Amino acid sequence: MRSGNVPSGAGGPESGKRRAKSSTLRALASAAVFVAVGVGLAFSTGTGTPSSFGWDAVAAICPLGALETILGTWSVPVRVAAALAAAVLVALLAGKAFCSWVCPVPHVQNLFKSKKRRGAEAAGRAAAAAAACTRGGRTKPHGSRLRLDSRHGVLAGALLATAVFGFPVFCLACPVGLTFATFVVTWRFVQFNEFTWGILLFPAIVVAEVVLLRRWCGRFCPLGALLSLISPANRTLRPRVDSEACLRTAKGLACKACAAACPEAIDPVEDRGLRPMDECVRCRSCVDACPVRAVRMPFLPKGSKGSGGAAEGDCDTISLASKD
Repeated sequence: MRSGNVPSGAGGPESGKRRAKSSTLRALASAAVFVAVGVGLAFSTGTGTPSSFGWDAVAAICPLGALETILGTWSVPVRVAAALAAAVLVALLAGKAFCSWVCPVPHVQNLFKSKKRRGAEAAGRAAAAAAACTRGGRTKPHGSRLRLDSRHGVLAGALLATAVFGFPVFCLACPVGLTFATFVVTWRFVQFNEFTWGILLFPAIVVAEVVLLRRWCGRFCPLGALLSLISPANRTLRPRVDSEACLRTAKGLACKACAAACPEAIDPVEDRGLRPMDECVRCRSCVDACPVRAVRMPFLPKGSKGSGGAAEGDCDTISLASKD
């Protein structure tokens, strides 16, 4: 049957090698951020961390911290306004790329994932991909529009708490900030033999959050929620599927390699996954997984070949053919 004619490269050794390349690049990008923080500490450059970064007297803070500053002080300092403007610009150009290329939380989570957990997540992605395929022709693609979920509730709660108590309450528990705070206090302990309880408390809080709240990124992260409010307006660096090369759209094969590889449960071909294309974190897992390299992530779409979705009914037809 057509579902059995998908080339072995889908999910096989070749795609695995390409997938490892992007995952390695993401790890190196995240590590480079820690290196930059270390350089700043070693040479007192004042570069700071992603929670408060800059160079010498020019500095900025993370967009969530900027909003908390505004609500906590009931004022809009120039630096805060500049930080928000910069965050909006970055999100408009790169969507939620911060989540996979800079944020340390996914890497911390990977340190505590068992083989069983990794297998369960892979099975979940495969099931989501299959569900997206069977929805083809019966549901409309998600499209770009504002969607609210539990993360936005956390975001609203964090901002409300800041307004009530007058200081950024969420910063006390933010796993991104605490991960870098752990790095800073550990550095100072090694360099100056300066011990603080933070060297034990900060990592303990981070571990508790990423282990107990294993779906932190998708269900609780207020920074991801903030970026998701901007990402619907983003049109650049999105996964684009060459419909003339895609095995699903061009040859009618039941290939779901790109959707099954996506950690966000997005279907790059038809945008009928569990989550919409707006939630794409630009990790390039779909690009690596495609056995015919039909998925690209150009800065801007070119021509008519690249599409964010196949013609309605393609996946449904495949699903029916697979049952024969």
